[in-house]
Amino acid sequence: MASFLRKLFGLRRKKLTKKDSITGRNNSFPVPYLSKLEGNQLESGQSLIVRGVIISNEEFVINLTSGSRVILDEETRVLDDRLLCMKIELKKKRIRLNACINGEWGSEGFVKHKWKNGDEFDIRIRCHEDEFEVFVDHKLCARFGHYVPLTNISHLYVDGCVELYSVSWEGREYIVPYAADIPGNFYPGRRLYISGLIKKRAKHFQLILFSGVNKAFRMTTKFGFSKKMICDTQTTTTTQTTEEGEEGGEQKNNKNLLIGESPPTIFQLEEFPFRRKKAFDLLIYCEDKKFVIYIDDCLLGKYEHRINPQTIDRLSIEGDIVLHGVHLK
Repeated sequence: MASFLRKLFGLRRKKLTKKDSITGRNNSFPVPYLSKLEGNQLESGQSLIVRGVIISNEEFVINLTSGSRVILDEETRVLDDRLLCMKIELKKKRIRLNACINGEWGSEGFVKHKWKNGDEFDIRIRCHEDEFEVFVDHKLCARFGHYVPLTNISHLYVDGCVELYSVSWEGREYIVPYAADIPGNFYPGRRLYISGLIKKRAKHFQLILFSGVNKAFRMTTKFGFSKKMICDTQTTTTTQTTEEGEEGGEQKNNKNLLIGESPPTIFQLEEFPFRRKKAFDLLIYCEDKKFVIYIDDCLLGKYEHRINPQTIDRLSIEGDIVLHGVHLK
């Protein structure tokens, strides 16, 4: 009955995120927070991700700057450029977006968003050649054009009424279908992180972890009227056939034949975890006997190994998504 009423009135139950070492939500970073973007400069396709919890009903800021001078004091009379300044005003229920270059502010924009004391937040800024995409709680809410080149950004600054548990920058431009090797294989204790955006008219997307020619773990997500999440395993054997070549000689061909398929695990979900036009974080944690699956840091379910995970050496992703990030820990 409660589920029916939530669907009828558009209400959504607050998701319970896991706060442990697997999701990383047991970390804490002091505020004010200032970090230099080490290594290479920001590139198109990369995302700056700031997550935490709000601790009062005041305001907080997230700035992308060209240097470490971020606060005016007796020694600092001029601030470095703020290539993107996000000011979140909780009392006014809005997010202000602007840039300040050489002491001059640009044209301000703002979007409405409601947070309150105690809420968790997820803000990510995806960089492109000519603009920033701003995602708030996994929803694309704004685009903000660059005033100066993206390569001018060197620091990230956060201050205000928040506690931080995750600050990172990751990703690049990906082409889907996407495939990659898994260096060192996917042994117990490793974590696979995948982030992306579900397309507007998405029908499905699929993640496969390969052990040689076998599909050790296949997760298929279907959209539309019959939303489903299905996990299964396929085992394959390779056979060699001999045929007569075009010039009369023998030609040997390898063929993969399906020899086994596990009964699929269909997750019974009160609320489907993926939504079209919304970003997502998928985490696959490998334990000794099973995979543990999280979506947006909420536990989705578990899938027992049918094939030794230490032999998993490749992954592939395909379907109706924009891929933002793929990395292993």
